[in-house]
Amino acid sequence: MGEKPFISIGETYFHRFQSSKSHILTPPDALVKLIVVIPSFNEPKLIESVKSLCVCDIPKNCTIEIIVVVNHPLDASSAIVELSKQNLIDLGKIQPNKRIQIHCIYANDLNPKFTGVGCARKIGMDEALRRFLHVNYDGIICCFDADSIVQKNYLTAIYNKLKSNSYAGASIYFEHPILGNSFKSAEYENIILYETHLRYYKNALEFCGFPFAFHTVGSSMAVKASAYAKQGGMNRRKAGEDFYFINKIIALGNYTEINTTTVIPSPRTSDRVPFGTGRAILDALNHKKDLSLTYDFSTFRVIKNWVEEILVNKMYNYASFHPFVQSFLSENDWDKKIDSISKNTSSEKKFNNRFFQVFNPFWVLKYVHHIRKNHVKDSSLLENSNSLFSEFGFSKLNSIGEALILFRSIDKKIGDQGPLKK
Repeated sequence: MGEKPFISIGETYFHRFQSSKSHILTPPDALVKLIVVIPSFNEPKLIESVKSLCVCDIPKNCTIEIIVVVNHPLDASSAIVELSKQNLIDLGKIQPNKRIQIHCIYANDLNPKFTGVGCARKIGMDEALRRFLHVNYDGIICCFDADSIVQKNYLTAIYNKLKSNSYAGASIYFEHPILGNSFKSAEYENIILYETHLRYYKNALEFCGFPFAFHTVGSSMAVKASAYAKQGGMNRRKAGEDFYFINKIIALGNYTEINTTTVIPSPRTSDRVPFGTGRAILDALNHKKDLSLTYDFSTFRVIKNWVEEILVNKMYNYASFHPFVQSFLSENDWDKKIDSISKNTSSEKKFNNRFFQVFNPFWVLKYVHHIRKNHVKDSSLLENSNSLFSEFGFSKLNSIGEALILFRSIDKKIGDQGPLKK
């Protein structure tokens, strides 16, 4: 049987998840092919972010929509409510290019239990899916944040990469600002550390041979509408929604990176979520977190050797596994998993694909946290980055700033060709 029609995929999604009715009454333009969704809760920089999108180059034979979900819970403070209302007024004053339409959804009655960035993203992304169904086009849904800006080629770079059916989604290259007068010097210092940590982890996964070594940043991702529907849409998590969502899309296969444009997220602090960029910077400034430390590289050396032992050498003997792995994965659990993988695959390629579906990003992250808690504590971000650079063939660096620049260079060149080599 062939692939289901897009209309059928979308209708199945809305029937299965009983999403609320449409929030936008104006029908979409027949040529709408890319929709950017922006959740906005208590965002003083929203208008700047939207204007950044409005001055972007627009792909030929294409119209763009921007869906802004201005949201807050029922019990929001009067100050937050007033900012929401002012943002709605200011959005109405923006006069974009005729091929860009701005739509606002005011979600001012959210249940505090579910209120959060995941819920707001879901409202907007569901609406984007509806609009693509209206024109029967498997378009592109971009996730963006209300405190970010973009390079002028943002829309064209994403459209040119994802317009065909070759890819289900993509992580988009990003760079936090690390210089300037817009933020405190301590915020710049800590965002350099935090972004270096993010890039260290992603490239350590690449080093291990994991096919899901992608950045999972909410402001820097895009997905085809059909993939969004197939994988059950966005979750309503209050934090980490991007990590869980992107890895669902990666599981479909044909996920990629777009490194020909740049999203510029904010390095600002935030107390609205329990983890993530804003929380990490806030905790660092309050001396609750030391961002100069990260996962010890020995954690990744062990898992790389384990993966190679299984997939390359075909050695499945649990007794030969490193103590790190044995402490996290019981023999009984391993026997069940490897037995299931072997019985349900008929070729080496299918075996490998199934292996990485079982030992997926969630499993790896839990493993890394287990090793940190029980075996090897976090250690120097610079030293661990240098250990990874050495594996990639680079010389030792002397500062975190240098490490970040090199990681950025590596990430810009990672894609279908694999890691940059010196």
